[in-house]
Amino acid sequence: MSSRQTIDTGPEEGTLNVTEFYRGATVLVTGGTGFIGKVLVEKLLRCFEVKKIFLLIRRKDNASAADRLQRMLEGPIFDTIRSTAPDAKERFAKVVAMNATFEQEDIVDDVDKAKLCNEVQVVFHVMASIRFDEMLDEAIATNVTSARRLYALANSMAELRSIVHVSTFYSNCDRQYIEERIYDDVPYGGLDHIQMFFKSLSDDEKERMTRLVLGDMPNSYVFSKKCAEAMIGREFGALPIGIFRPPIVISSYREPEPGWVDCFHGATGLCVPMVLGKTIWYYGKPEVKPFMSPVDHTVSGMLATACDIYRRNNMIVPITKSVPVYNFTFEKNMFAYGDYPGLVGSGLRNPLDRFLSVIRCRISPWKIFPRMLLWLTTLQARVADEVLAWFGKRGSNLKIVSAISNLANAVEYFRCHMWTMDNSNVRRMLALLSRDDKQRLDFDGDRIDWKDYHKSYADGIAMELMRKSHRRQQYRKSAKGKSV
Repeated sequence: MSSRQTIDTGPEEGTLNVTEFYRGATVLVTGGTGFIGKVLVEKLLRCFEVKKIFLLIRRKDNASAADRLQRMLEGPIFDTIRSTAPDAKERFAKVVAMNATFEQEDIVDDVDKAKLCNEVQVVFHVMASIRFDEMLDEAIATNVTSARRLYALANSMAELRSIVHVSTFYSNCDRQYIEERIYDDVPYGGLDHIQMFFKSLSDDEKERMTRLVLGDMPNSYVFSKKCAEAMIGREFGALPIGIFRPPIVISSYREPEPGWVDCFHGATGLCVPMVLGKTIWYYGKPEVKPFMSPVDHTVSGMLATACDIYRRNNMIVPITKSVPVYNFTFEKNMFAYGDYPGLVGSGLRNPLDRFLSVIRCRISPWKIFPRMLLWLTTLQARVADEVLAWFGKRGSNLKIVSAISNLANAVEYFRCHMWTMDNSNVRRMLALLSRDDKQRLDFDGDRIDWKDYHKSYADGIAMELMRKSHRRQQYRKSAKGKSV
């Protein structure tokens, strides 16, 4: 690598000047069209004077990277920029889409590779498969092999300052106490042995072996994230790279608008029935306190982390030679799962719905009650779909109930376990923020007022349900027009 430009991010143990770090910077983002990625791109464009943002985007449904970028920038998340920034058009022009193929060693073509190697200074690897039911080899291909190929490319980036690898706090959830370090204890001889063994297996054998290899880990997602961290520690420790571990990421607190969300994964998806006025109970331990982080807090933490990684690598006396890890979790202001239905219900507009919310949705320590209620709900959904079929309409009630049930089962493990952790690097980073950056980057989870947060939570879910319904209607109209 050539010599890299040094910028002032504050004294050795003084302030962390994040705003200056991004001034004139060229940023590379993977997963930029996803939930966290969109908020990251929006925040960079709205709050920082970046020079350019490269997005590595895969083709999807015959849509090119440029098409997907255009569709993303037209979305409601960027309305704040459109309505408040006089130079909105120039800001959007800073975002450049690149076609990427992570299934190949060379993830971009030679022309784009030259651009990335000559221009990129900051990398955020956000892309991941978050499916909990994937075969282990498929999860590893997306969450480990893709990262390896990206960081191999980063080795040739002449101006590279910092890489933020977005992992998950639950990458080592088989441990009760999680430190800010890489746990390189992948079983069965390590990642390479697991990959080699899976190559010769049939699908049925892969399914059986996945359960065996996972051991105490609940799913292939968290296991593959653990493997990715170990791979980074072994192969890319020489890069200016750090591992950022967010917990369960939920709707925004304040930015770009309160309650914004565009997907129904995890905890948010399980709240959809409550927003729709349905009755559903989930199995779990009511006393368990989950780690949750609003997406805008998470992104602000990621932005500060990139600057802190750079600071650590350019100190006169380096803090440590190991890859820094950031457990983005806070314990002071946590709530219990048993309180969650009441918090979510407090944001419902109808007073009767608010009153009934704690009855309609509960976290039950006994499996029998959620199972009985699910059986009744499934029966109702089946009857409703049959009635719609009599009138020549397609019903989706059973499909929705099945999706909610599958999601509830997939995240059941996290409703039944609690963890403690060390978050010293995150707290140190918070303490080093300059006064201006503390206003720009609000990510102190201990200061979140969860009652205030949930005032907009249900509305955000309702708005996204409306947007999804509108998109489905538009798609059906388009399909009818093509058939005619």
